[in-house]
Amino acid sequence: MSPFGAGCPVANAGGGGGGFGGGPNLNGPYVIGGVYTVSLIVDGKTIESKPLRVNEDPEVVLTAVERKRMYDQAMEIHALQPRLTEATTAFTALTRQLAEATTAVGAKTDVPADVKASLDALTKEVAGLAPKLAAPAGGRGGGGGRGNNESLTAKLGQAKNGLTAGMSPADPTVRAYTEVKAQTPRAIADLNAAIAKAATLSTALAKYNVTLTVPAPVKAPEAAAPARRAGR
Repeated sequence: MSPFGAGCPVANAGGGGGGFGGGPNLNGPYVIGGVYTVSLIVDGKTIESKPLRVNEDPEVVLTAVERKRMYDQAMEIHALQPRLTEATTAFTALTRQLAEATTAVGAKTDVPADVKASLDALTKEVAGLAPKLAAPAGGRGGGGGRGNNESLTAKLGQAKNGLTAGMSPADPTVRAYTEVKAQTPRAIADLNAAIAKAATLSTALAKYNVTLTVPAPVKAPEAAAPARRAGR
């Protein structure tokens, strides 16, 4: 089952974490109050469907408009989370493979200068993505990117935890939401561009018996799919 909640694609959750102060939690946001249709689906076939009423927590002092806005924003962040986790995993793998290829090339005398230059340039390009895509310090449930104000995983965790806290979001939560929503697609596009260059470089290095294993490109973020209320 997907760690990102029902209906969410399975992905390596190595960059995830715990609650407040850690990385982003993996659970999907709670639905807002209303009547929903719950279906039992077996092998793609709907066996039975029934209505289910979800009541709002009376102790949460939020208007219906505020609840809906926070839910929509939390779902947007939740939809970004699997793609960002995949990007962090791919970035880590590519960084490691480039370092190993650099070591292998350094031990050879037959690799042309232009191939070495391409390897050095790509290594620097990928290193430039580290502030946004490197896994947060402390690992799963750890520091949430302490010391790195650009970490998208840390920003996602701050935004998601704040938006699902059941209270009006503070300014840091709103800022984190805005930044991670705007920056994640661009960071993934930059990573995929580097992966494409790595694929070309891998072919060139193979001629000199140097292996550069390139991760698959990361899928572009998908739009959030909110739960549907009955009658909609």
